[in-house]
Amino acid sequence: MTSHEPEAGPLRGRAREAQSNDGAILRAAREVFSEWGWSAPMSEVAARANTGVASIYRRYPSKTELVNAIRVYALDLICELAEDCAGKAGQPGQPESAVELFLRRHIAEARGPLMPLLGRQVGSNDEIDALSDRLEVALAAIIAHDVARGLVPGSYGPGDLMLTVTHLRPALTVPRERANVIHLRQLDYVLAGLRAYAETGDEPSGQSSSWAEWVSLNNTDERE
Repeated sequence: MTSHEPEAGPLRGRAREAQSNDGAILRAAREVFSEWGWSAPMSEVAARANTGVASIYRRYPSKTELVNAIRVYALDLICELAEDCAGKAGQPGQPESAVELFLRRHIAEARGPLMPLLGRQVGSNDEIDALSDRLEVALAAIIAHDVARGLVPGSYGPGDLMLTVTHLRPALTVPRERANVIHLRQLDYVLAGLRAYAETGDEPSGQSSSWAEWVSLNNTDERE
C-alpha cells in the first residue's frame, strides 16, 4: 500500500500574517536601501512596512541578515524573469531577440539593481550562490537563442548581459515613466550594436566579462 504525504493547505492565522509581514518588510527594505545605501535606517524600513523596528530585528537580528534576505528576494525575482523569457523565446508575439525581451521586461518590471550596492558590504552565502547559478543557466539559454540567430556575438555571455542591465538602469531623478522611456531608447542603441557585432564578426574593445567576474563585483568575497 502506498502512502502519500498530505498536501499543504493555505497558510492560516499567524502563519499567513507572518508571511505577509515578511514580504512587506522586504519590499520596504528594498526601497529604503536603494535610496539610502548601506546606511539605511531601520526606522524608515519599519515605517514603510507599517511595522515596528523590534519586529524587524526579531525576524532579521542584524543588518547583514536583512540585506542578504533582500538580495535573495531580488535574485529570485530576476531568475523568474529570465526563466520566463527563456521559455517564451521565439514564440509568436514576442521580439525576435530573447535578449531584447529580457532587457525590455527588466526595464519595465524590475526595480533598480541592488546587488552591487549591497553585495559589496556583506559577501555571499549558499542560498545566494545557488540563485546565482540558477540565473546564469537562464541567461545562457536566452543568449544561446540569440547567438543561433545571429542577433548577438558569440562572445557575449551572461556576465555581459548582467552588466548591460546595470548600465541600462542608472538611478535617474525623474519619474519612473520618463526613466523607462530614456532606458528603452538606450536599449535600442545597445541592441543595434549587438546585432552589428554579430553580423560583422568584429569584437568590441576589451575583454568579455565572465560570470565569475560579475559575481565578484557583487560580493566582498569569492566562494571557493
